[in-house]
Amino acid sequence: MSTVQHLIQNAEPHWRAYIEHDFVRRLADGTLDKRCFQHYLKQDYLYLFHYNRALALALFKAENFAQMEQAHHAIQIILQESKLHVKFCQHWGIAETELLQTPESAACVAYTRYVLDCGINGSLADLYAAIAPCALGYAQIARNIVERQLSPPDNPYQDWIDTYASDDFQCAAATLTDFLDQLCHELTAKQRAKVQTIFNTATRMEVAFWQMGLDLS
Repeated sequence: MSTVQHLIQNAEPHWRAYIEHDFVRRLADGTLDKRCFQHYLKQDYLYLFHYNRALALALFKAENFAQMEQAHHAIQIILQESKLHVKFCQHWGIAETELLQTPESAACVAYTRYVLDCGINGSLADLYAAIAPCALGYAQIARNIVERQLSPPDNPYQDWIDTYASDDFQCAAATLTDFLDQLCHELTAKQRAKVQTIFNTATRMEVAFWQMGLDLS
């Protein structure tokens, strides 16, 4: 079992609460309230901004060019994703000006600042442990929906599902898994315990982010 598999296993019951949240279930079967999805989309745009700031810290903390390349590639992906996110939001009736004027929810502030704190004060492994639950969880969620055929033919959220079930995103998640495994390979038991704590906390933050979408908070 890989280090990341151990991290996920040891993050229970939070990991299960994350990937099987009511927000996810309703998104999968198409019953999610449109207002909840729109609220989530606006907060996710703000999340992406801070996510990329965290990746910039990863570039700064890199110890070799290979690690720099990993961070640089991830930054480029998020920059492109942010543009696609704006277009996706427009499809859902959210103008770019509205995105820019949306105040951050408490859940978004808590999550993103926690990730940045891990990046500023911790090791590169600490930073990627804080980042990983987002990408790895979305990949698993979309894969589960597709493999279990949970989405009906007329699901209004099919584009979201397809994005994260795509080969490109699944490959990116696998690359992140391998990279975090490498970073954790030579850590001491104490350092691994810290990485696990960070991974658990970030997973709990993902649960709170879904709940924020449902609550319109």
